[in-house]
Amino acid sequence: MAYAIMQKELVLPAVDRLKRAFSIWPALTDLDAQTAANDAYGIILRGLEVEQASALQDALIKEKIETVVVEESELPVIPPAKLVKQVEFMPSHLALYDPMARAFTLSWGEIMFIAAGNVRLQEFKRVRTAHEEPQFHGSGIAHDAISGVRGREESQFHLMLEIVLRGGVARYCVTADDFVFNHLGARLTKSLTANFVLLIQDLAQSAPHAGLNRGAFMACNGPEAPLFVYPSKAAFYEEMTWMLWRIAQLGRSGES
Repeated sequence: MAYAIMQKELVLPAVDRLKRAFSIWPALTDLDAQTAANDAYGIILRGLEVEQASALQDALIKEKIETVVVEESELPVIPPAKLVKQVEFMPSHLALYDPMARAFTLSWGEIMFIAAGNVRLQEFKRVRTAHEEPQFHGSGIAHDAISGVRGREESQFHLMLEIVLRGGVARYCVTADDFVFNHLGARLTKSLTANFVLLIQDLAQSAPHAGLNRGAFMACNGPEAPLFVYPSKAAFYEEMTWMLWRIAQLGRSGES
């Protein structure tokens, strides 16, 4: 059975403290500590045996990093994404349109969680290149220009929005680059970021019961609030998993 170490509070742990805590286990390196600091937004480590998790938790407590050990099977599973291209706000529901312009609706009470942020993604891009190669001709060797396509990985930031329904039964995903903001009407601006922030604020206002991740919460602080930056897609979704886990915990404590 695999266990995960979860933070009690969503505070980014200091790398030096993680390194000291990780040093109790020879299999963990300083690079593992750096990776945890970069990407473990709420979840320090996964896939541990119970003895390993307990020993590492004790070491983290000594470094003033409060954690909880849980079975990985208890963590919420983020459902597959359904892409959304456009929305319309109605008094009783949200109308959504997928890339094929198919419409479907969500009552406001169905929305459980809203996550947003400026997320760094690794993208594989094809780049056309030109170079010279020696070619053998009847009169000798000549250098001909050869064109080709090469791939390279680049980091790009994208504005991402996720809507998760009650019980984690479905998830709807918006990428600002591919989204049509016509629902804003007269409020529509020339700024992609400003339009994106208005969308988040409209959703939060229409579904005030929904939980918000740090990115959505900061966006709701005002039109000039900077969007929260996530260093990787893994960090964005780790935080979402942690917050959905916390929501489930609060729900169980409210029922008892």
